[in-house]
Parts: sequence; C-alpha cells; structure tokens
Amino acid sequence: MLSLLIALFAGAVTGTAIGFIVNAGFGIFIGLFIATAAFILLTRYFSKKLQAVFLAANNDLQKQRPERAVAVLKEGYKLKNFVILGKAQIDSQIGIILYTQKKFGEAYKYLQNSNPRIMAAYAMMIIGHIKNNRLKSIDRDINLLIKFNKKDPFAYSLASYLYESELGNREKALEILMKGLKVMPGNPKLKDHHTAFQNNKSYKMDKYGEIWYQMMLDKKGISRFQNKMIRSQQKSMKVKSRIK
Repeated sequence: MLSLLIALFAGAVTGTAIGFIVNAGFGIFIGLFIATAAFILLTRYFSKKLQAVFLAANNDLQKQRPERAVAVLKEGYKLKNFVILGKAQIDSQIGIILYTQKKFGEAYKYLQNSNPRIMAAYAMMIIGHIKNNRLKSIDRDINLLIKFNKKDPFAYSLASYLYESELGNREKALEILMKGLKVMPGNPKLKDHHTAFQNNKSYKMDKYGEIWYQMMLDKKGISRFQNKMIRSQQKSMKVKSRIK
C-alpha cells in the first residue's frame, strides 16, 4: 500500500538524518515516530477522499442514476492503493449496484473481490458462486460472512437458507441457525427461523425486508424490490400514480 511505503520512506529519511546529527538510537526512535504519524495522517486523508466518492455515488443512486454512480465509483480506483482494502470496498459497492439491476454476470466479476465486512456484497458473491456451481470454497466463504457479521441475524438466516434451499444440506443449515441462536439467543427472527426449520416448514425470509429482496432469490422478492425502486423514482419525479 502506497501510504505505508510513503510513511516508511519519510521515517527512514528523517531517522537517518537525525541519526547522523545526534545518534543512531535517537534517529531510529524519531524515524519510527515520523513513519507512524505519517501513516495515520495519510490513511485518514485518503480514507476521507474515498468516503467522498462513496457519498457522491450514493447521491446519484438516490437520484435514480445507477450508471452514473458506477462511473463515480470507478473514479475512486485512483485511491485504491492509498486505502486499506480500497479496491475491495469499491468493487463491493459496484457489485451491489449491478446486482440489484439484475446484471448478474457483470456484477459477479466485481463481487468476487468483495469485502466480507460489507455483508450485502459478500452475500451476493456467495450466491453467485452457488449459481455458477463454484462450490470449492463455499463453506469458507459462508463462515467469513458470519465471522464479520456475527451480530446480524440476517447473515445466519441467509446462510441457513442457502444451505437448505440451494445446497440441499439441512445439517449445515441447522448448524448455522444454532450458532446464530448461541450468539443472539433472544432474537425473534432467528427463533422463528429455527421453529420453522424444526417443523420442516419454509421460513419466510421476507421478514428481513429490503436486505432479503436485494438478494433476488425469489420472484416475489424481486417484484417487491423493483416496485420499491419504481416508487422511489416516481416520488423523486413527483409522479402520483400508484403501483398495485
């Protein structure tokens, strides 16, 4: 990462100069201090720059301009080497936008570099792996989804759903639900999901709302998500017609 290299260079130059003037020990101390301070400042500076890109893209999304939002995000690639996981963050956001536009093939290319901390993008990547029959690392990917989103019940319910409905592995599906209930024993959605599972009934994932609809895993969900997007667009254009 360039921020780290720049910081180390600044520290090395400063430390060497101080070492010649004072002594080597003090030079090393000052060099490490300068390198650390420079790295923190550079990271904060470029992180704010990247955040500004995300905010600009989000503004375009709110105005129903997804193509423009993707273009803005791609402009952020110039910062990717200055921010930790910069490219992964950008690719995650681009992947989400393309996926919700049902451009699954194009989205999948970006989602493969997604960050598990961005749950929606990483979940979409896992779904892409399943749909493309790339199952070699599916257990590892699902475990990462849960590891980095362990306080979000949707991560457990989605993982359980995928194991049961997409992969035909009820044992793993139950294991995931039990893990979620261990972390959040009082969560009503996980409890309901577990009850449905025990009664051999399908759990209604639409209880999770928009995050579930974004996954595009059932026609009902796709319809509701698209209707919501249309309503948002009509509202922005002050159209009063209703969708039935």
